[in-house]
Amino acid sequence: MSGTDPPPVRAVTRDDVARLAGVSSAVVSYVVNDGPRPVAEATRSRVLAAIEKLGYRPNAAARTLITGRSDLIGLIVPDLRNPYFAALAQAAETAARARSVNLVLAQGETGHIERLVESLSSHQAAGIISSTIPEPAALAVLARSRIPLVQLSIQVPSAGPAVWPDYRAGARAAVRHLVEVHGHRRVALVIGTDHPDRDDEPIDGRESGWRDALGEAGLTTQHLIRVRWSAEGGVAAAARLATDHREATAVFTSSDQQAIGLIAGLQDTGRTIPGDLALASFDGSPEAAYTVPPLTTVSVPLAAMAADAVAEILERTARSHQHPTTLVLRRSCGCPTE
Repeated sequence: MSGTDPPPVRAVTRDDVARLAGVSSAVVSYVVNDGPRPVAEATRSRVLAAIEKLGYRPNAAARTLITGRSDLIGLIVPDLRNPYFAALAQAAETAARARSVNLVLAQGETGHIERLVESLSSHQAAGIISSTIPEPAALAVLARSRIPLVQLSIQVPSAGPAVWPDYRAGARAAVRHLVEVHGHRRVALVIGTDHPDRDDEPIDGRESGWRDALGEAGLTTQHLIRVRWSAEGGVAAAARLATDHREATAVFTSSDQQAIGLIAGLQDTGRTIPGDLALASFDGSPEAAYTVPPLTTVSVPLAAMAADAVAEILERTARSHQHPTTLVLRRSCGCPTE
């Protein structure tokens, strides 16, 4: 450093804030960390004013050592290429920011997230939100680390608290609309699975809702197609509808991404929507409004669900939350409305 170079700027410390506010360093810590002891409102205001004036920024690493918890929350999703999970991640990031914590996003396949959980645990994350089903090994890591897990958009009873949409009621409403409003008597179900060649998959809430609606109307549930949770799965379902399920006049898909693939696949078979096959779906993703024709879908309250998941991580109430869904009517089911 030459003689003309200015001296390095010293970082503002907690003691600097305390001197300017006329309080102890401990009181500054209580204000910054929102506890563990209460601070009078007038004193809090002086501390916050001093922080603003000095430009003080707390040391995150030091705070983690003191509190034993970082300001990080992990979010694990199965596939960010899926518009539903991309929108879910955005909602979770917004909810985390509103609670002054940061979100770390990771992708992991269902049943294979132990490594991700281990990594987040090593960074002393305040908790993990997962939209990917955790395997026993991942749950064991969480138990050892004493880090809370909240399931978001999934519900595995053995994995702890969950925040999820009412899949069953949403699917039932969509299928009832196809039956009661548009008069369809053979409604197929395209249901997502990670193992399309297996027949022992647990019944999803969307499948239960489909069965409920058709059973109430005295209709058959024989038109069921299991494919992957993807647009490619929807294309495969379109081919099977054209060969194995020609009698079906309507179809309910378990995700908007499958529905998008189904629309593309049906064009290749020469069938039109809704003329030859009425279509309704589940997710309420933004892309659903821009398919041709626009997609009737069951909308999920992502913002409210994400806010509940973040709150559960921070407050640790061990409560689960099921959220109601909304059927959004567009032209794919035969309705004239956009």
